[in-house]
Amino acid sequence: MSLRYHNKVAIVTGGSKGIGRGIVRVFVENGAKVVFCARGGAAGGALEEELNRTGPGSCKFISCDISKEEDIKRLIAATVELHGHIDCLVNNAGWHPPHKPTDDTTAEEFRDLLNLNLVSYFLASKHALPSLRQRQGNIINVSSLVGTIGQKDAAPYVATKGAIISMTKAMAVDESRYNVRVNCISPGNVLTPLWEELAGQTPDAAAAIKMGENAQALHGRLVQALPFSFGSLRFASSFKAADLTIERNPACKPKPEPSSLVFGKQFSDHMLTINWSDKDGWEAPQIKPFQNLSLHPASSALHYSIELFEGMKAFRGVDNHIRLFRPMLNMERMHRSADRSCLPLFDKAELLECIRKLVEVDQEWVPYSQDASLYIRPTFIGIEPSLGVSRAGKAMIFVIVGPVGPYFATGSFNPVSLLADPAFVRAWQGGVGAYKMGGNYGPTIAVQNEAVKRGCQQVLWLYGEKEEITEVGTMNLFIYWTNEKGERELVTPPLDGIILPGVTRQSLLDLARGWGEFKVTERNMVMKELLSALDAGRVLEVFGAGTACVVCPVGSLLYKGKTYQIPTMQNGPDLAKRFHKELTDIQYGQKPSDWAPLVV
Repeated sequence: MSLRYHNKVAIVTGGSKGIGRGIVRVFVENGAKVVFCARGGAAGGALEEELNRTGPGSCKFISCDISKEEDIKRLIAATVELHGHIDCLVNNAGWHPPHKPTDDTTAEEFRDLLNLNLVSYFLASKHALPSLRQRQGNIINVSSLVGTIGQKDAAPYVATKGAIISMTKAMAVDESRYNVRVNCISPGNVLTPLWEELAGQTPDAAAAIKMGENAQALHGRLVQALPFSFGSLRFASSFKAADLTIERNPACKPKPEPSSLVFGKQFSDHMLTINWSDKDGWEAPQIKPFQNLSLHPASSALHYSIELFEGMKAFRGVDNHIRLFRPMLNMERMHRSADRSCLPLFDKAELLECIRKLVEVDQEWVPYSQDASLYIRPTFIGIEPSLGVSRAGKAMIFVIVGPVGPYFATGSFNPVSLLADPAFVRAWQGGVGAYKMGGNYGPTIAVQNEAVKRGCQQVLWLYGEKEEITEVGTMNLFIYWTNEKGERELVTPPLDGIILPGVTRQSLLDLARGWGEFKVTERNMVMKELLSALDAGRVLEVFGAGTACVVCPVGSLLYKGKTYQIPTMQNGPDLAKRFHKELTDIQYGQKPSDWAPLVV
């Protein structure tokens, strides 16, 4: 069974009853680790015991008063201490007071309701955001339909729910720079104990409750809201892996020897395609023989770079099983890139299952070697046959795969030299550097050629007047040093809108934080700070991280005509090698991990 939220960490406020209880249950049924809270402990404790018995996820109940900031801080801290991070916050706690006219409501009653229904959402979000930003997680605020359409004799309640909707919109814009999604769902009548309590106060309670029961057209189902979007709002009911058709290639090619592989030059026998149009929505996915695409010459991807891609791998383990590596992180990043490109959104789990099936069909193309792997390239292009600069009315997802050899031909670390020239910029605030779009890569080729002319192998990208250090080549950058306080520290630039949220980057951070042996920091660092640390002998290792190589050590830096030696290799590089071994042991099945789900 595919667990959509396997090992994701979620906090649910007001989780012991009603909608919150249903949310906790669905998360646990899909493999999540849930921390939920409510006032009082009987119902929450019983739910915790029940769900931990049935699984497959797990949950922890914490009794707290969500209207008190200290209790909120305690909830967040307990979650991070228990699980190390937070992926999702569901703000659900709230109350609907009995119906009465505005002039019968005291100011104190209104303030108390604001604290519970609105301020608690703000404070929980505020204190969870540092962890959510690290994980590019999401916040889900539960509002109400009445926040939009109003309700008789319920002005204070309607005000709090309307404010939640407005706050969600503003917070979604603010947090998009960190790739944190903030969504709001506004359910209508949902048959919960609170709703039944309110219905019981009406003149004909039995009739009101019966009407509510009849209104539950989706009774028992958790209704999902559309995600916040950059104006596309084009979820379009997703394709389904269950509808996938397979046409086998009658003329399969011989498989190359792993020792002869060159990156990106050889491809398997099959490919996956999924078409979409404004008129018809998503078509059924197809696996078919590898072939050229047929595109109209005016296709929008060819003219305006309305396209994006992903890069991931499948590995044949020591046990001959084939594994992916944290593939849902790729799907989540692809989904964000699609949203930013105004391409139609899709169900991430359904696409991943289609990709898994493609790898299964072409499993003999996964090299029988622990020095090679199968590279997977999902691509999403606009194919609207029009020269108008607008979002595409037609689009296609296609996935091709091919065997690739080791990044280091010698099987050992080879340090690279970097050119750091502030005249060249890879990405900028407000741009698309945080998304995996082809338009971010083509313009870097000329700069890469310039680096080679100056005797360097890669580019260290700088940004702004202060010359912030951002990325190295097409990799995320890590610096391991002794900071000014004398502490061993691993530093990498934060996900502030110009850094690509790499899967390997996240994995190294997760490993390092799990070890707890040195400080791990996501913050901006400028060239002046790095050069000062080099002069003081405080820099231990500098390396890039990415899918292609896992980690790539840096040996020297050319900046404004001067070459600075970086002692990465002189220091082992102990940390870079440790990271490399940890991840490759997981990828090739030498170390069991839920990061590496089986394909076959």
